[in-house]
Amino acid sequence: MEDVREWNRTVGGQSFLVSNSRDLFPHEFAQRAFATTDMSWATSMPPEKMKTALENSCTVAVYKSHTNGSSDQTQHSPVGMARLSTDYVTFAYLTDVFILEEYRKLGLGQWLIQCCGDLVVDMPYLRWMMLLTGSEHAERMYERELGMQRLGIREDGLISMGAKKVHLQAAGRGAHPQGTTD
Repeated sequence: MEDVREWNRTVGGQSFLVSNSRDLFPHEFAQRAFATTDMSWATSMPPEKMKTALENSCTVAVYKSHTNGSSDQTQHSPVGMARLSTDYVTFAYLTDVFILEEYRKLGLGQWLIQCCGDLVVDMPYLRWMMLLTGSEHAERMYERELGMQRLGIREDGLISMGAKKVHLQAAGRGAHPQGTTD
């Protein structure tokens, strides 16, 4: 299992956390996300199958952080996610990137992708990171943020993309500011 990594950021006066902690991520959030039309490539599945999928991948989630007034403890509510199907050593496949609609246009999706890139670049013998996308806008973002290159286009219009470790590093992994972005 991968070490827990976390990143914090403030956007528009709101505090957010990105974390790959398995203990923090509620499986119900993935179930709700998979059931939306925004994740047209995914479908909801029985809870035990979702549990298996999440336990056998690295889920990286975005949380809105807020303080519980009565206890001053920080609470984290999920607002987005991405999954990396990976062996944690040589290969990672990025999938299921999702941000709740009300939190889009805050740069959280781009930040989530950057954090995924940071995790992957730390893999000691990484050969490839790959993904599929159906959006030219997303293709440009993955090229810019992860150094991804188009590998081909499928009959159904999905674009396959990939990057070797050197391309991920050249895209600036690890150099992203962690602080306030108001």
